[in-house]
Amino acid sequence: MHLQSLPNETLFQILHSLSSIDDVLCLSLTSHRLHDLISRPSQRLPILFSAAEHQLGPLTSAIPLCTHNASQPPHIPRPPPAPSLSLLRQLLHVGSVANAWADLYPSIHWSSSNNNPEASASRRFLTSTERHRLRRACYRIWLYTLAYHHSSFPRYSRRQPATIRLRAALLRGWSTAELAEMVDLQCIMRKVLARHICPSNGAVIRRHKERCGEDIPLVGGPAFDTLGQKMQRYNPSRDFSVRQPDAWEGWGDDVAHYYVLEDMLKLDPMDIMQLYQFCAGNGKLGELVGAVDGWRIGTKKQVVETHVAGMGDWFLDNGQTLGETVNFVVSERGEDEIEGVGAIVADGLD
Repeated sequence: MHLQSLPNETLFQILHSLSSIDDVLCLSLTSHRLHDLISRPSQRLPILFSAAEHQLGPLTSAIPLCTHNASQPPHIPRPPPAPSLSLLRQLLHVGSVANAWADLYPSIHWSSSNNNPEASASRRFLTSTERHRLRRACYRIWLYTLAYHHSSFPRYSRRQPATIRLRAALLRGWSTAELAEMVDLQCIMRKVLARHICPSNGAVIRRHKERCGEDIPLVGGPAFDTLGQKMQRYNPSRDFSVRQPDAWEGWGDDVAHYYVLEDMLKLDPMDIMQLYQFCAGNGKLGELVGAVDGWRIGTKKQVVETHVAGMGDWFLDNGQTLGETVNFVVSERGEDEIEGVGAIVADGLD
């Protein structure tokens, strides 16, 4: 049966079952009748929000993020706003970030390492249910970051009982399994930071040895001056006294690196994703540091440092509080719940 011969009720059911906003827009261009049906004022927003639920959902977690402001604590429910194109644009913005994390998750979670060299053999795409759960965790981490990782919560306030109770009030509304999904995604963000954005000195050295072997020291490292003098004789046209970008970009030894990651995890999911895309070569510098042109600012580490410096003095030496708040809330529920969080995080979204 031809699509045009179907009654309007059936066509509306088809339109409400589409899995993305792009599908709705593309289908509306196939015929005047479908375009007229979608353009009806009474049907346009319900159809678009139904597609957004499939593509970006759960909207019940995304809408509190889009409507959050400092006038009301985030744990107090507020009536959802009426559907509008303005709200849909905000949902598309945060949803695109959440879907980017869903796309990145498999390559980080199932990556080979010294502890698990065969992990990459199990790599697969996330199912639609798993993507739905990951987006929910992303929206909630983002909401927590907006609410409690800013200048109103400096370092000295993190251990105050009133502040702990305020942070815990938001998390108490979610189940232990949902909190574990948030911790799992935060572990993925930590790995992205450690591997691609803020690698430790040891990681930089290991990466260099894997690429160049044991005999060639890092450019800009301790042995660089002697090496540069020797190499200058064989290639006079090249200036070996100039430090090459990205050659020596470690963020400290293991102890210092741990505290760097704790600080960086206060960034929201969009900031971390933008930094990852930039450091991996897929992003634009202007998205992070404004009008700075190209690589004139220096190395990738300097770009990240410039971005973080714009956060303010409160950001440094003031690690993330999500992990300890999850532990506080789960410990209130008993030892069995704590073990359940560890098992879920170990298995990921499997």
